[in-house]
Amino acid sequence: MNAQNERLYNLSAFQAIALFSSSFLPVMFWIYPTVAVHYARLDAQWSLLCTVLIGVFISWVHGRLNDRFPNMTGPDFACLVWGRWMGKAITALYVPVYLLFLGVSLYFAISLMKYFFPLTMRMWLALAMIVVAWRGAWCGVEAMGRASAIVHPLTFAGILASFGAILANADQPLIPISFTSLSQTASGIYHLLPLYLGMDLILIVNPYYRHRRGKSEWYPVIATAIGGVVVMLVFFSIVVNLGFTPTERLAYPVQVVIQLIRLRGFLVERLGIVIIILSVAYTTLFLGNHIWALSSTVARIVGASDHKFRPFTFFVAPSIFAISQIIATTTQARDIVTVILAPASWVVVVVIPLCTYLIASLRGIRTDTREEIQPEGRQRRAARKRARRSP
Repeated sequence: MNAQNERLYNLSAFQAIALFSSSFLPVMFWIYPTVAVHYARLDAQWSLLCTVLIGVFISWVHGRLNDRFPNMTGPDFACLVWGRWMGKAITALYVPVYLLFLGVSLYFAISLMKYFFPLTMRMWLALAMIVVAWRGAWCGVEAMGRASAIVHPLTFAGILASFGAILANADQPLIPISFTSLSQTASGIYHLLPLYLGMDLILIVNPYYRHRRGKSEWYPVIATAIGGVVVMLVFFSIVVNLGFTPTERLAYPVQVVIQLIRLRGFLVERLGIVIIILSVAYTTLFLGNHIWALSSTVARIVGASDHKFRPFTFFVAPSIFAISQIIATTTQARDIVTVILAPASWVVVVVIPLCTYLIASLRGIRTDTREEIQPEGRQRRAARKRARRSP
């Protein structure tokens, strides 16, 4: 457990939301329309919508956990709820999953960059991104929060402008809304959940922003809703322009649509390049967020303060880089996502946080009696009572 006076609460509400919003999506962003159509067929839009709703619900659970244990990181309240050794074992489960998750995310990012830098080796592209991400992580969560508050809104605005224009200029602006198969929809949901791998960063950031009753629990929900708008808009933009069958056959349908569809107008024509640049910045920020978060998690597992995370970045960052270089092909990367990360995401994103919250609720375990979670509630009511009683 970390002492309250160690926390400066340097993250504002906006920075916390931006940091949460930039913690997921990259591992599947460029390929998820293909995955959705491959497994759900004509029900791809329904499987994607259900996945988004699951993400929103789980983000609410994360928010409730954070407000239930303010001033404690995820590994700390895992030990409090599950017991010391069981909590450490559960937390340790996250380390290999997230290293693989981040390595695959980096692989997809550099595969995208190879289209624009064909003569540059993948190793140098990955090295450049991981060094910048490591430097950001080294500066700490406050620096990452400030960077997120800049990069994420720009990326979100660029995606809305680009894919909004693509959707508006489609020849067939609608897709079938009929429901055909429950089993296919369920299969699509199962394989799409890795979109939200990375959401557990919310639990690590917990002590670094001020908790206010009835407000801060919605920060993760707002962040996830923003991501849901993005994935639904991009999916509809791709399907209405390419159709279901071509979308299934493309390795990177998001990037193909940006490159192949030529919209008229000076600004719109260049938004595709802008969104690629912003996506690279977003992915670098995403990697930096998780290098910090995973290093802090390892620090807590071995019993060190999460403030002393920096030495552990020398394990996390090189491991991510090495995994991105071991992956040889896009097919291999996609197999890792569907065979390993899909079931793992259900365990670490859904099952563990939900069980932790239920056990904590049933056993009445909480540490939210601190003043920082209710500065406008009980304190103000007590002050009003004192004022009424005073002569």
